[in-house]
Amino acid sequence: MLVDLLLRTLRKLKSQRYAAQFPHTMFGRARVIDTRDEEGLPIRVLEVGGGWQSACYRGDGWGELVFGYHRIYRYVTSLLSPPRHVLMLGGGAYSWPIWLLTHLGDCRVDVVEVDPQITKIARDYFGLDLLDERCGGPDAGGRLRSLAMDARKFLEKEGSGRYDLICNDCFSGQEPVMSLLGPDAARRVHRLLEDQGGCYLSNVVSALEGPESALLREVCGNLGEVFSHVYVLPCGTDEPYDQDNNVVVATDSPLELPGSYPLFDE
Repeated sequence: MLVDLLLRTLRKLKSQRYAAQFPHTMFGRARVIDTRDEEGLPIRVLEVGGGWQSACYRGDGWGELVFGYHRIYRYVTSLLSPPRHVLMLGGGAYSWPIWLLTHLGDCRVDVVEVDPQITKIARDYFGLDLLDERCGGPDAGGRLRSLAMDARKFLEKEGSGRYDLICNDCFSGQEPVMSLLGPDAARRVHRLLEDQGGCYLSNVVSALEGPESALLREVCGNLGEVFSHVYVLPCGTDEPYDQDNNVVVATDSPLELPGSYPLFDE
């Protein structure tokens, strides 16, 4: 999976070491990498199938967000009513669920991660055990539910109106999970959201313009068929023809989102 931090800082990293390696996950080799960001702060990265998937700060910064698109998730969430029930499609190292559970005391989070090995890595190396200590016991005092199943199958079996916020960060190694980006998936996500104020966030790796923007435009078009408002918040706009992380925001309630990209001509 392409992430904004990787592209802009990989050449600047001063040191890195492999804290652990796992040769057989569902999506190829996984490695836990201890390194530093461009400001020199220590971070731990989960790499799966050759792409950086999740990260956390080591030490006092644990629980804060490393990647730019996770910080956009945080920004959009701050504009909503505090979510009570969140669905995360794709757990990875649980960076975003950990932030929600440590910063929003009344929030419950369901994480759908198809590979139990990845969840075990998150628990052993990325602080799910520490989360339990800080949030009142196992599974963050009962506020975290981890489901080892395919995210698309989860969407197909669940009822309606269960979540305030749904976030999609599912990748098969470095490739997006296309079954979660089509029109039927958009309808199923919409059905799972609460009628008033429900919001969907999806991380889409794509260019903003040109031939490499096809995926982003397709995703936004599919969501626009069922949601009243669709926005694109890019992690970087310096090179709109290059692929980067973009957060797609879909909701039936209008939002003021300075910096959203005018993807389609009015």
